[in-house]
Amino acid sequence: MKLFQIIKYSFKYRKRIKTHIKRVQHFYFELLHYGKISPQFVDIDRIMNHDKDKLKLKNLVRQALRYIPGPLTEKDKLKIHSVVMEHIRTNKHHCEYWGESSYVSMGVNCTQMEETYLYEMCADWAATSEEMGTDLMAWYNKVVNTKFIFTDEQIQIIKPICEFLSERLDKNYIRKYDMKSVKLSTLGVTND
Repeated sequence: MKLFQIIKYSFKYRKRIKTHIKRVQHFYFELLHYGKISPQFVDIDRIMNHDKDKLKLKNLVRQALRYIPGPLTEKDKLKIHSVVMEHIRTNKHHCEYWGESSYVSMGVNCTQMEETYLYEMCADWAATSEEMGTDLMAWYNKVVNTKFIFTDEQIQIIKPICEFLSERLDKNYIRKYDMKSVKLSTLGVTND
């Protein structure tokens, strides 16, 4: 029964990720179209490969565990933790890549995050906000200089980009995948 659920949720998760990638690309190209990204920081190849590691079979299976109804075993929790941490540690658009590599940390030092990744991060935040039907600027206000610490110069890039993208969110785009995710902070797993 569990194998069937893993397969089922792997396919659902794959569909969700592919949609997310397209929305990140959409928002990034909006930034390009309106001249919001300095030309020296444009990286089309990276954006075209945004989150592609999540589509590898091994990663799909481990991520699917987050969505299967019912209790998780300790082994399942470790698999979820490891796939999330691998993604964070290999994708520079995540704040945790630059500071504390943990999804539960506060005060993550992002001051070394390069400008090119700030644009991708904002497009990622916008796509997630749109998918969840949440307010992008509320997320910005919640995490900037609390969960994620940025320099004043970085904030002068991030805030106007988030405001710009916030105006471009499709309020009717909320995606329902019949998948309720386990909150990562509830796994009770510490960093490896």
